[in-house]
Amino acid sequence: MATFPIVKGVRLRATKINSCGLPIAGASNYIVTDGYVSASLEPVMKDASELEQVNAEGKTCVIDRTPPERKHYTVDIELCNVNTGLISLFNGWEQVLDYNDEAVGFRDQKSVDGDYGVALEIWTGGRAEDDCPIPTEDSVFTDPGTGKKYGYLLVGATEFQLSGITVNATISTMTLSGVSLAMPQWGRGPWNVAAIDSDNTPGRLLEPVNEESHYTFFRTPIAPPEPTVDQEPQPLEIATIFTDPDFYFGGPGSAPAADVAPDQPVSSA
Repeated sequence: MATFPIVKGVRLRATKINSCGLPIAGASNYIVTDGYVSASLEPVMKDASELEQVNAEGKTCVIDRTPPERKHYTVDIELCNVNTGLISLFNGWEQVLDYNDEAVGFRDQKSVDGDYGVALEIWTGGRAEDDCPIPTEDSVFTDPGTGKKYGYLLVGATEFQLSGITVNATISTMTLSGVSLAMPQWGRGPWNVAAIDSDNTPGRLLEPVNEESHYTFFRTPIAPPEPTVDQEPQPLEIATIFTDPDFYFGGPGSAPAADVAPDQPVSSA
């Protein structure tokens, strides 16, 4: 039974997806950052319904109740370092470029993008009681690692909107707000976030994301990635790196999906 505290947001990675959760390859389609203040998920529920029928005498003859049901979550990300590429990745807004074609700002747009979204991965800190089990044999010295574990949260969201802007004599932040979605086409994901053996080998999710869940949360010994270069969006490759025998979903002849995701290309600043 896993029990663990949620202390601090250590890192955030955003990956562009379509409305089914399929990761979308592109020149600036993922980013890793620690430039955020907070992240929150709040459930939006369909209320319970009281079902009642009275008879001709006015007395209740049938009574029942349908339980409440989760529709989705409101996903809020409060930013402390506003990266123009991150804003564009979340909501598709146009970036403002300087004379050297470097992004220096962004322009809002009237419509809200619901065709694409992002898969958000958030690593949290906090030590659990079972993080340091007592070894029973000396094989623990083969690859001791740091001994640290992290909380790992995965949620897909779309329809992101940026909050208003306040400029005054205090520190200003911005908040991106969206709605969660199911991600059945995320599968086991394009990233190595879970231990796939007793040696804590980093690998993909052990089980693919299902059609109903809107978020996944678990404890992992796999450390979060470092922020991307200058905390800028980076190129994402899927079909060009998940090739035989490292299939994303699977291959010919019932070939299985890869347990370990291939490395993404490295981009310079």
